[in-house]
Amino acid sequence: MLTALILAGTVVPQVVKPPQKGWPLLDDSSKRAFRYFVEQSHPKTGFTKDRARNTTVGKEDHNIASIAAIGFALAAYGIGEKRGWMSRSEAIKVSRKTLSSMLTTAAKQKGWYYHWLDWETGKREWKSEVSTIDSSILWCGMILNERALKDPEITKMTNKILEAVDWSYMLTNGGSKPGKRTLTMGWHDETAFISGEWNEYSENAMIYLLMLGAEKKVPADTWTSFTRKEASAYGQKCLTGGPLFMHQMSQIFFDFKGKRDVLGIDYWANSRVVTLLQRQYGKENPNGFKGYSEKLWGLSACDIPTGYGAQGFPGWGDDNGTLAPPAAIASMMFTPKESLEAAESFLKTYPSSYGRYGFAGGINASKDWIAPYAIGIDIGQMMLGIENARDGLPNRLFMQHPMVKRGMERAGFKYTNEGAVTSRKVKLDW
Repeated sequence: MLTALILAGTVVPQVVKPPQKGWPLLDDSSKRAFRYFVEQSHPKTGFTKDRARNTTVGKEDHNIASIAAIGFALAAYGIGEKRGWMSRSEAIKVSRKTLSSMLTTAAKQKGWYYHWLDWETGKREWKSEVSTIDSSILWCGMILNERALKDPEITKMTNKILEAVDWSYMLTNGGSKPGKRTLTMGWHDETAFISGEWNEYSENAMIYLLMLGAEKKVPADTWTSFTRKEASAYGQKCLTGGPLFMHQMSQIFFDFKGKRDVLGIDYWANSRVVTLLQRQYGKENPNGFKGYSEKLWGLSACDIPTGYGAQGFPGWGDDNGTLAPPAAIASMMFTPKESLEAAESFLKTYPSSYGRYGFAGGINASKDWIAPYAIGIDIGQMMLGIENARDGLPNRLFMQHPMVKRGMERAGFKYTNEGAVTSRKVKLDW
């Protein structure tokens, strides 16, 4: 049963015993994720903590904001208003505050934002990079928020932030590489442009689509400039990139379902295949870790017993015995039956892993370990995955934005006659 506490027009679910099965459990998980963004955003700046304790045990010891978590907070306010978890006036108020702080307070360069910020001052923290991917997650959350609330002041600030982005700066390394077609991963004040490039398929799809929609001078062939490597497992082919989040992050915003790009690739079908392969991997459990099964699976980037790591299959990615429940559930938009089954099984098997913000970020049964923190980007992605599975609302709102439409058009996305893919075996054709 879910009860709620009304605070300043916001419906904040109280931490009570969660429903055990079905959509009530998923609904509870989504609302608890929403609760995170309401409670863990600074009252003055609106900046959202990267992580917070998922239990009532222990003192809050983190005050660093992530610009990606801020993006998910903005998305949460837009979805929360539509779902009735937050009043329109409160959603507009907190969104305006956050966007104003991003304009005036948050550390940035050429319109791109530093990855980690002090949640109260907006100053750069941990000598962090100016991050192209985390800036893009921020902008996707802003766009979703703007489309959901359609408030003139929010639209004005969103447009101002997006128009300030110097796309050429990160594409050409400040003009030093004018013919380059792949984006750098970012900039460090201490070492200049990061040598790593977004030159392979991953969560990077969102960056390129935003860039193509925002800047007409950027050649359309930047979309085909990064490689799409293949991996094979259990008789199936898929695009390489083992951690689940790499196949989810762009698609919680961009709707690829029933579409193929200029290369003829169906990325939605690919993400479904990867998810089902991970489920099969959980069943096979080749390394013999405790706790893996057909119902308990999900390798992704998450907290692990020794810190933070990126687990994955197939392709690249470690497997150290740590499963990421939020990642398995975020695939609801690809595998509703299997992801719901995973949610129910995680709760039944590890009831203490379900805290005030929902499922723990990581579980390592072999080491009898459950992550004590909820991570904003993990549960934000899970929330949008659930809401897309519910009725496609996040995708529908986001895809209405003119910049998004232009980006998809320039990348050659077209509807196919294939419709929704429901079978385990999916022909990907590349």
